Amino acid sequence: MSTWVLIFIALAGGVFVVKMLYVFSVAMSIPVTKGALFVSTSSLRIKTFLDAVPMKADDSFIDIGCGDGRVVRAAHRRYQVRSLGLEINPLAYLKARVLSFGIKGVRIRWKDFRKVDISEANVIFCYLFPDVMKNVAEKLETELVSGARVVSCNFPLPGWRPKKVLRPASSRHGDPIYIYQFPEACVRARL
Repeated sequence: MSTWVLIFIALAGGVFVVKMLYVFSVAMSIPVTKGALFVSTSSLRIKTFLDAVPMKADDSFIDIGCGDGRVVRAAHRRYQVRSLGLEINPLAYLKARVLSFGIKGVRIRWKDFRKVDISEANVIFCYLFPDVMKNVAEKLETELVSGARVVSCNFPLPGWRPKKVLRPASSRHGDPIYIYQFPEACVRARL
């Protein structure tokens, strides 16, 4: 067999294995994500949110569904906050772990956010599918401390009123970024 045929077979096999890992990874996370796929948050959206939500070094930042961990690392790099990323997609989790390796103050955990105590967080970030947002809102209502801020990209928290709605200055990334302050933003918490 020719060398080129062997190279093609090896490359095609490698692509097939990667695609199967991706399918397996997505299939494992569907019960929680309700079909949402891992999509990286753009640098513009991260910068816009970090400009609007200043943090202090003693703050605790949690990204629910951190994907590759870029938001966690950016928040830590800019404000030196203790940062925790939670991810259930195995491939996204592995990528986040590798990219965050050796960064003190940044932790990445392969966990369902519903099973993690988030009461220590001063700032919560999420970029999740609309079907999951009700679960997020309910968890936040029971665990957040007064004064905590919540940032949600694209999709609002049901039953919450944003303090601010940002739209990055780009037609490509003009989807809203909702910023909430707990408990003021939570209509149900005040009833």
